[in-house]
Amino acid sequence: MDLYDLQALMGESTETVEYRDLWIVGLDGDANPLLGEARRMADSLGTYVHYVGSTGSVDAIAFGADRVHPFTIDSGDAAVATLTALFETQKPEFVFLPATNLGNEVAGRLAQRLNSGAVYNCIALRLDESTCELIGSHPVYDGAYYLDTALTARPAIVTVRSGSFAVPLRDSGRTGQIETFQWNASSAENRVRPLGKGEFIPPTVPLRKAAKIVAVGRSGHDNESAAIAKQIAEAIGAHFAGDRSAFDSGWITQDQIVGVIGAEVAPDVYIAAGIWGDTLHRAGVEGAKVVIAIHPDKNAPIFTYADAGIVGKPKEVLSKLLALL
Repeated sequence: MDLYDLQALMGESTETVEYRDLWIVGLDGDANPLLGEARRMADSLGTYVHYVGSTGSVDAIAFGADRVHPFTIDSGDAAVATLTALFETQKPEFVFLPATNLGNEVAGRLAQRLNSGAVYNCIALRLDESTCELIGSHPVYDGAYYLDTALTARPAIVTVRSGSFAVPLRDSGRTGQIETFQWNASSAENRVRPLGKGEFIPPTVPLRKAAKIVAVGRSGHDNESAAIAKQIAEAIGAHFAGDRSAFDSGWITQDQIVGVIGAEVAPDVYIAAGIWGDTLHRAGVEGAKVVIAIHPDKNAPIFTYADAGIVGKPKEVLSKLLALL
């Protein structure tokens, strides 16, 4: 007794759905490179390449399609409704779309409606021929790393970034079929409607990720000079921060403290005004590319690791800097 016999005895369906062929959806991106990659995979699998889109049928066939389904895409709603109906009937195994705003939107909505999965913004695709799994390589953490994700559900839907694949040679001698299908764009549910302009407030960048920082310390400072330092930070688009003494003086909040006891930072530019710069503070800013120090005491430790230093009262130096800005 095998699994199918057991399922039959339990009254479960043993019917399997056959998914086959590779489908390219031509939206608002260049589909020719996708046709070339699909052609290569289809040749290894022994399947057909279908193209759905409004680009010239002859061109799609010349670049690798076996069958072309003309389809004029007016909106994301129409595309999702029509492609869902088409794919529920045709059962594609793999679906490729360009990684544009529209392509990513349609891919996600298709995956939800077809109870499948999608991987976005792929820069490389690989087919595991032993398991017939499509593996997409895509950026994560703002492009800091690339992750390989295997798609096991069918249809496997991916969007591919422009320039990831070379444009295949155009073979004007290729032949293929042009197949039309019935669809009703007016039946597509319109889920998007303009509501007018809205205010967008971008999320605050944390101090540890700041590109520019103007920090103050108690040495040579008073409330007025700390306020000037804050104006300079606003003028150059920098974060305003300080050491523990600045926090004790009430010039900054606890999440603005720089150093081992606060935030360890690595900005492109770090301006330290009135900060003594002991070992703990140095450890907190050792990732900074450029450190500019302003301090009235020429023997302050911060000058030993600063890239540029000014010996003077922070209030006087910062006032002149603000005037220049």
